[in-house]
Amino acid sequence: MTSPSRIEEILRRYQCASVVDPLMGVPTHLQYLKRHGFEVHGGDLVDWFVRAGQGIVLNDLTILRDCDIAQVVETVPGHVYAVERFKAWEGVFFTEEQCAYLATWHDNVHNLRSDGQTGLAILGLWNVLCYWLQKAQYPDDMPDIPPNELAWTYTSKMSEWVGPNGRQNTVRRSDVLETIAANEADALFMVLPEIHALRTADARLWMWEAWWQGNAYHTLDDTYRKSLFGRVQDEAQYDAAIARLLSGAADYRVVIFQSSVDRFARLEPVLRNARRSLETVTPNASEAYLVAIA
Repeated sequence: MTSPSRIEEILRRYQCASVVDPLMGVPTHLQYLKRHGFEVHGGDLVDWFVRAGQGIVLNDLTILRDCDIAQVVETVPGHVYAVERFKAWEGVFFTEEQCAYLATWHDNVHNLRSDGQTGLAILGLWNVLCYWLQKAQYPDDMPDIPPNELAWTYTSKMSEWVGPNGRQNTVRRSDVLETIAANEADALFMVLPEIHALRTADARLWMWEAWWQGNAYHTLDDTYRKSLFGRVQDEAQYDAAIARLLSGAADYRVVIFQSSVDRFARLEPVLRNARRSLETVTPNASEAYLVAIA
């Protein structure tokens, strides 16, 4: 789990005013850093991550008003919805009613008029997906809330995250090395993926990309297959990928990796070849950062 406040603490300790995360995932940590005055740059190959970034990282002004939220969560009179679009999930992940709502919201979000609003809506509805999946696991622990009410509640909160910080923040759809090369910043931050990251990825992440793409059978395999870490099959290839990353990040004064202490121990020879100073920050057993100074 990434702790935005911990990243902020490390960035301030090393007097960094700007940071790049080239494998950002859901970019709530970048929005936190933006809100606290940092210039932030994010990148990822998963389209819905990038769209969410357009809503809460790039977006300085555009919010979702009540009329916009209604356009997202309510059925538009006269519009013919492809209600069977996510039928493959029925009885497996969701109910028939939930699948129909997912199809309705998919069409409505794609009809929004700005990237900022689209990103906010995607992120708001993502919380609905998470709620439904958690409730399916713990049905007695969470209240039954009508889908439209739940969607309205989460989506209306997204505009609280919108605001300028007087800096030129960016988000791009690109692989790790391309994002690193495209930006200049004091620090590079990245949560290091596991060797077989696609096999262990949170199912909600590929599911929401499938929802955004409008294809219940969509997977992330094609998205990541040609990426820097998607080709990694063993430790030797992993070390080579880290070496390429560090070479590409040679102009970054500070590199911050989040991973496990065991992973850092394995990578130490690679890291010491590229950086003069290494420091491990371990707040607790499940949270460890390695700070490599040029």
